[in-house]
Amino acid sequence: MTRTEENGAPLEGKAAGSVVIVYEDPAACERAVGFCDQLVNRFWAGFEFNLSWCSFAQLENAVSANAAAEKATLADLIVFAANPEGDFPWAVKGWVETWLSQRGEREGMLVALLASRGGAGGQEGEKHHFLRNAAHHGAMDYLTELPHDIARSIPDSLDSYAERADQVTHLLDNILHQPQPPPSLST
Repeated sequence: MTRTEENGAPLEGKAAGSVVIVYEDPAACERAVGFCDQLVNRFWAGFEFNLSWCSFAQLENAVSANAAAEKATLADLIVFAANPEGDFPWAVKGWVETWLSQRGEREGMLVALLASRGGAGGQEGEKHHFLRNAAHHGAMDYLTELPHDIARSIPDSLDSYAERADQVTHLLDNILHQPQPPPSLST
């Protein structure tokens, strides 16, 4: 989540985080707005967020779904706001499969905001099950509430290896710039 200039140099200031929010209906959208308000309030000091919004209905349009999939492929957080009953429409499931297949091993969090309308008895429904499996398949954290921390890099993850591979430490710089000894003349 580090912002960079066009030449790749890190920018000063806040880290940038991208969030894709997908919502089922106006009530679910309102829950997502509340979640995003809390997210920004909690992490404002260290992060700048780029929020992208998409409704389930927009995912039925191929152009909108492709644009949203591109954003989800690179997103740090993907938030689903929906009613817990029933299952996701095929357009939503297909959209999830699209960005999951393109995401690779990129770290991230999938957040399920599936508000209960009462009577659920604490049982996990089809939507929770689908999202939990999607997060597992994408090697993402699965959350149902605001995360406590978003500024983390998992040790020994592909992202942390890639970040460390780009670093030239003082010791490595000395090794790289040490003059080579002349070849030995052994007879």
